[in-house]
Amino acid sequence: MFERYTEAARRVIFSSRQKASYVGSPDIDTEHLLLGLLSTDKGLARRFLGSPWAADSVWRKIEQGRPVLQQIPGFADLPLSSVCKRVLFYAAEEADQLSSRDIGTEHIFLGLLREEKSFAAELLHEHGVRLASTREELIRIPHSTSANEEFVRERGPLPEDVVELQTRIRSIFRCVEDAVAQRDFAKAREYSDEERRERDKLRSLYQQHGLPDWLYE
Repeated sequence: MFERYTEAARRVIFSSRQKASYVGSPDIDTEHLLLGLLSTDKGLARRFLGSPWAADSVWRKIEQGRPVLQQIPGFADLPLSSVCKRVLFYAAEEADQLSSRDIGTEHIFLGLLREEKSFAAELLHEHGVRLASTREELIRIPHSTSANEEFVRERGPLPEDVVELQTRIRSIFRCVEDAVAQRDFAKAREYSDEERRERDKLRSLYQQHGLPDWLYE
């Protein structure tokens, strides 16, 4: 199904599974796909939502609009919802219309906007993002996913134990990305499960030190 997907687009799908599992969802819905997209391609988030950290505000809206259920233990290989499948079908159509052999993150973004009654589209509309203008902008200036682009959140010095755990999580996440790039999804699941355990520890440290919880950094 994902043969045409770029490496970044495959990471979006993998990340959306993590997000859905994290909130105890029985399937991957459009809001999880949007979170996976914004946290994977921060360049796209900055370009169309004004900030590489747009996933933070989207997550808060999801918390307000959707119940967070009990977290699913381990890595759950969750199915795509019927609406999410339609979004990915639209993404393929958008890639074709833009004469792109590959389906990239920008095409998934357009697919989400085309599903106008979805929760993800509602969230994007609240940020002033509309389908027609976004498509026109992508035609005018095609999107280039900058895998090596680094975004650093400005803040004061952090406690040493927090920095150490953040460094470990980044290292594990690079292993996840490498496994996904090699299409070794079994290994990616193992690393992903490890990453989530470490993120749970990090959230506890944030609380202990009275720090904001940057879940999607």
